[in-house]
Amino acid sequence: MARTRKIVKNSVHRALNTIGDRWSQLIIQEAFRGATRYEEFRARTGAPRNTLSNRLRGLVASGIFEQRAHREGAARQSYHLTPMGLDLFDSVLIAWCWGIRWDATAPNGPAGLVHTECGKSMLPMMVCRHCGGDISLHTCSHHPGPGAGYEEVEIARLHRRRQSGAEDAPRQAADVVDMTGDRWTGLVISTQYFGIHRFDDIQSMLDIATNILTDRLRVLVANGVFERRLYEMSPPRYEYWLTKKGKDLYPHALALLIWADKWLLEDDQPPVIVTHNQCGHPVDSVVICSECRHPLTPETVTERRTKERKVSAA
Repeated sequence: MARTRKIVKNSVHRALNTIGDRWSQLIIQEAFRGATRYEEFRARTGAPRNTLSNRLRGLVASGIFEQRAHREGAARQSYHLTPMGLDLFDSVLIAWCWGIRWDATAPNGPAGLVHTECGKSMLPMMVCRHCGGDISLHTCSHHPGPGAGYEEVEIARLHRRRQSGAEDAPRQAADVVDMTGDRWTGLVISTQYFGIHRFDDIQSMLDIATNILTDRLRVLVANGVFERRLYEMSPPRYEYWLTKKGKDLYPHALALLIWADKWLLEDDQPPVIVTHNQCGHPVDSVVICSECRHPLTPETVTERRTKERKVSAA
């Protein structure tokens, strides 16, 4: 029987727990790029067969994918995003945008994006649907919602064994998938949105083992997402703060929170209320083209690699 621990209710955690690990997130990204068949997912993600089969079953069970006969009378099945899965498009776009902005060589995302309605290369932007203002960590406030409290989570589903050699060389997280594929890392980042910066306070909020937290903080510092600030000289103690690169992850976390509050809430009670400071409304976001400021859809976004490839709504 799996051991559990209590952590503060967190819609981002619920989203990541439902979406799954790095492999599952890569599969979802490839579905938006038009992949529907098992062999397509295997070729594009590089996932081992057993891993791919398990992740596809999990995505079907969670309601993100549905299976369909590949063609009339065929025994083989294809995998398609459900309405719940299609609603992850904003988070995928923002994840790609972060990779383009901060690491053009990131292996999992496109080198660039084009909005076919205006024909221009662009970066997706998250804005408030009410006032049109940009959404960022500094333009939003967070308050406990009616669903605030604690919940039990399985330890085994959150812990990922550290790589060998991690003591000398923290693993590199090239893009959002590499970071959020390890859910402890995503949770550690999320504590920043609530003003939690000290090791002991992060540990208390997440009920996380010391060695796991130490590892995740080292990874985040090594990848330029966190910076350390000395606040006590003897013994030396540090606070952890988001860098500009780290702050730019906030729209992705918010997109996952909004998705989870729509699809995964218990009794329609959100744990956190997010308010857009510029207009005072609860956040209702839309992702738009940076050039023409029109909303983006899977049908109107093309990715640019060595050749252009259209995002699919299949």
